[in-house]
Amino acid sequence: MKYLIGVGYVNRTDLLDRALLSIKPFWPNTTIIDNSANRELKGKYSYVKTYEPPVPLSFSQSMNLLQKMAQYEGCDIVMFMHNDAEAHPGVADAFLGKLEMLSHLGQKWGVAFTNYHTLVAFNMNAVREVGGWDTTLPRYFADCDYYRRMELAGYPPVHTGLQVTHHNDGSSTIKSDPYLNLLNGVTFPLYMDYYAAKWGGLPGQETYLSPFNLGPNFVTPLNLGPNSDAVNLKDTGTNEHKGTGMRAKKKEKPGRGH
Repeated sequence: MKYLIGVGYVNRTDLLDRALLSIKPFWPNTTIIDNSANRELKGKYSYVKTYEPPVPLSFSQSMNLLQKMAQYEGCDIVMFMHNDAEAHPGVADAFLGKLEMLSHLGQKWGVAFTNYHTLVAFNMNAVREVGGWDTTLPRYFADCDYYRRMELAGYPPVHTGLQVTHHNDGSSTIKSDPYLNLLNGVTFPLYMDYYAAKWGGLPGQETYLSPFNLGPNFVTPLNLGPNSDAVNLKDTGTNEHKGTGMRAKKKEKPGRGH
């Protein structure tokens, strides 16, 4: 089973340190996506890779980048961990074991949760069929949108029950930056309205079986099929990747953020 795991970063290196230390078994396959404004992670970590996009990416853009990375590397699974999450002792190995079991059994699944998606895995077979994340939803409601599309495509979720702490009740990125917190308060209702328009209702109240009720031939925003172009992410021989080409919280509402 071949996999990679990405950790999105905007701020709070203290929490990122704790996240990384809790997933030591993943280190050879771990890439941090440095979405900080000033490239704060340059040269900081030698035991995992750091990828610097040309401009900071949103959560949804980061997820699409990870999907492309996994596609390029020929991975079976792509994982994501929030930088303010911390896996309990033994969880990293246990999560790998459960994913290997799913792969061995040939069970059809889309996403494997721990504590929701504080640490989460995606079946690349499902990703190739479902497509990429909707970048119109940069943070909130993007998760609800993607997981709904997976289920509608016939790829049910797997709930592992593994323990992962989400520090500060999540959304540490926004809570730690007054400007991001203000911006989230302004844009949250806009994304909520967009989600409702796309699915005919808020999470748990959807009435459409296809986006905007346009039917089954609706084209997803990112094609990851076998003929799609992959991002050129060849290893440069260092632990730092550069190329040419995360969520927050206003209050406890549907559509959890980074």
